[in-house]
Amino acid sequence: MLETHSEIIRDWRTYTDAFSLTINAEASFLSILNGKFSASSQRSKVHSVYDQTITTRVQARQHIYSLAAQPPWVLAEAFRQQLLHISEHLENNRSQQASYQAELLVLAYGTHVLTEVEAGASLMQEDQVKRALLDENSTKKVGIAASASAIFFSRIQLGANLTGQVRNQQQWEYVKNTVSSKIQNHGGEPFYPGITLQKWQQSIPNRLVAIGRSGLPLPFFITPEALPELQVPSVRRLALTVQKAIQQYYAVNTYPGCLQPKASNFNFQANVDDGSCEKAKHHFTFGGVFQKCQAVSGKGAETLCQPYRTANPLTGAASCPKNYSALLLNSELRSSNVPQMECRKQCSSCYWLFQCCKTVCGNREHPSVVSLSAYWCSPAGSPALSKPGFLFGGLYTNTQRNPLTKAQTCPHFFYPLVLFEDLKVCVSGNHEMGKSSAIPFGGFFSCRVGNPLAGFLQGQSPGMLKEVFYRDSPTVYPMKCPPGYSQHQAYLSEGCQILYCLQAGALFAQQLVPIHLPPFIRPPLLNESYTDVDALVDSDANQISNLDDATKEALKGSGGDQEHSGSGTWVTAGVWLPLVISLVIVAGVLVLSIRCYRKRQYLKL
Repeated sequence: MLETHSEIIRDWRTYTDAFSLTINAEASFLSILNGKFSASSQRSKVHSVYDQTITTRVQARQHIYSLAAQPPWVLAEAFRQQLLHISEHLENNRSQQASYQAELLVLAYGTHVLTEVEAGASLMQEDQVKRALLDENSTKKVGIAASASAIFFSRIQLGANLTGQVRNQQQWEYVKNTVSSKIQNHGGEPFYPGITLQKWQQSIPNRLVAIGRSGLPLPFFITPEALPELQVPSVRRLALTVQKAIQQYYAVNTYPGCLQPKASNFNFQANVDDGSCEKAKHHFTFGGVFQKCQAVSGKGAETLCQPYRTANPLTGAASCPKNYSALLLNSELRSSNVPQMECRKQCSSCYWLFQCCKTVCGNREHPSVVSLSAYWCSPAGSPALSKPGFLFGGLYTNTQRNPLTKAQTCPHFFYPLVLFEDLKVCVSGNHEMGKSSAIPFGGFFSCRVGNPLAGFLQGQSPGMLKEVFYRDSPTVYPMKCPPGYSQHQAYLSEGCQILYCLQAGALFAQQLVPIHLPPFIRPPLLNESYTDVDALVDSDANQISNLDDATKEALKGSGGDQEHSGSGTWVTAGVWLPLVISLVIVAGVLVLSIRCYRKRQYLKL
């Protein structure tokens, strides 16, 4: 059955994917975001905002048949094994490892499971047409849709004959106001100029694709019936862990902000309207940042901490100036393995009654773990202090450019202060020379603490991130920016978003934010034992002998405490002390025997 239809999408915020509409419907986590991560949606956004366009879509769909999965659901074995692996971590209180594996699951399988697929093919034309063509006369809506359809069908040579001067004039107006036009096919023979609808339809049976998809969120399928080997409470914990991993994906890719292009603080990167389209009421001062590092374990922890400690230049220490309060953005662990040569004696029975010993040496890795805590200094009391602090010059990481300089650098007269491992915050105390490069700053906030510059939480909206994703965060401040400021992601610290507020204006113009994919946390620290050793080598790295399984196990078992665990290339030096002692004893016995024999001979004489 061939279906044809046309539609007009007036704004990029109402843009929908033509092939995944049912997946992006209400059965999801944050329906307002569904479909906003696609390339076609972002392309529509650029044209809508900067070319002042609407989107027209004309589609011819050839539906052949449908496939639907019916309960009871049978999970694929690879997917099922990953779920059981996550559950094992949860049952053994390895929650960090479980969260990491859950994010890998979302990366591999997505957020939804397809339950129904429509097989067939589709030809679709999407045009970006100047909004003025529609605004001039609202009655032109039908004419615009008709013009889009006529042009589409003429391109695939349906032989549509347009009659009447009015319709031809409408087509001419339509073409004149078209900024961008794209025809794409899903299934069937690839589109080319001059292809006929009949030829395209004839090629469909051998080139079927999914032209419609329906699905449900991943946790919907994690049930006791699907995983009978797990107890019901374990299945619930497992489903909740996977759900949190999906929510984290949505949280990291959610950008609340002002979506009105004519507003002074319009945020092009925002994909959710947070009602912040108003002028800034205050200019805030900035008291700097600092970072503490504390040793957790390991002999080299203090050395590991040295490069991670950042003092606040305004105080020369890990503290805030007077009239500023320190707010913890997030804490995370860092580790390092330092190899050290260690030797131990290994003995075994030999020559029946004796023991043969040798010294086995190798490089063992000693793990050191430290805890980093990053803070920023917020004005205490009145949000607009007269006492000057730092000027703010943007920030950057090894993978993210500074929006002010469009590079991984600070503006002139600014210098970076490092937080976490990779976040460089540009500050300047030179108010005279740095003022021209500075940008109004509205504070930091994160997944665990709100923004005090936005006021107290009580009596106002908590902010979308707090309301939707971080409800359990015990903060007394809202997770949003002050009026007139827009929020932007600064860093991702072990899955925790670090955000900052700017009066950005056109600073991020036409800069689409790339979609961030999981995992968002680092692989958890694991205690590793000795790895398999296949051969012993001498000091010249020449192989001496292959080791049997029993010897390998002996080497592993000789590892002692967990602190000495590690792996490396082994060097042996044989020390046959029992054999030497036995030879000495035998020699002594022989000497005594000879002496006794001679003594007896002497007595006989």
